Amino acid sequence: MSEKGKTAMPESEAKRVLAEEDTGCLCLSRGEEPYGVPVSYAVLDGRIVFHCSITGRKLDFIRANPRVCFVVSRHPDRVKPHHPEEGCKYRFESVICAGKARIVEDIEERFELLRRFLVYFNVRLGKPPGDNPISKEAAAGVACVSINIEKMTGRRK
Repeated sequence: MSEKGKTAMPESEAKRVLAEEDTGCLCLSRGEEPYGVPVSYAVLDGRIVFHCSITGRKLDFIRANPRVCFVVSRHPDRVKPHHPEEGCKYRFESVICAGKARIVEDIEERFELLRRFLVYFNVRLGKPPGDNPISKEAAAGVACVSINIEKMTGRRK
């Protein structure tokens, strides 16, 4: 794809886009095997945090190689026809983060991150922050992953 019409986004705007969205694509690799999967996430203390099943491919890949890429993309014009004679005018904003994922093993830390994750989404949904609190028992049965962002780039058209 050509760079025509694309502009780099200042880091402050890339952070804003990352914070405003709630679903991204987690990109992983294990040896020669790539794996990408959409996840719901929260930005907590400048880190990307998500939860998942206590077992599964995401965790297997992270254990094999904690280096990850996380991609968020949005389209201000949800549906826009492409007319070849007019060129592509489809607008987008995207943020790509590279970093290191860490499976949160400590139950107290996991409980706190999951509690904050729930508050994060309750506020976004217009619910009381303490609505439907998570218990420590529930936190013990859910995996939590924290991604330390080492590099972030953003683009828009």
